[in-house]
Amino acid sequence: MHPVLANIQAELKGETPQLIYRFALSCVEEIASNLEDEAAIKAFEQFKRLVTAFNQESIGQLKVLADALQKIAQSHQGSKSLDGTRHAAVSATYALSKAAEGDALQAAAYAAYSSIYGYGGYAVNDLDSFAEAHQRQLDQLLQLKSRIEHRVPE
Repeated sequence: MHPVLANIQAELKGETPQLIYRFALSCVEEIASNLEDEAAIKAFEQFKRLVTAFNQESIGQLKVLADALQKIAQSHQGSKSLDGTRHAAVSATYALSKAAEGDALQAAAYAAYSSIYGYGGYAVNDLDSFAEAHQRQLDQLLQLKSRIEHRVPE
């Protein structure tokens, strides 16, 4: 695990579902342009609505969405090309799937992969390639936590 991703994991420990889903959404928003599958794009819009209007019923609705997204992600075709663009789409779809499950850490990891694959498949073999993406994610998480602690609207 990348060291900054480990910091994200520590920051998420014991947090509320609302913060966890909001952070997961922020990770997916960053790479949403990599989503290709029309069903995944529609699911992303639904995910955004559910997280934005988060309430007691949201968890059940997110579970249903997560189940559908898992199937979409598993059926997404990767690419044999070296440029990695199709892999970026697959990773973006998995990031969304994990976000809807409430697994913000895996959503962050897949979002970083999607971002790095967008540069080119060769970059995923270099752990340092993930530093910038994970640092942005950690900064976003810390901002979200600060807003909640100080009750500042987004």
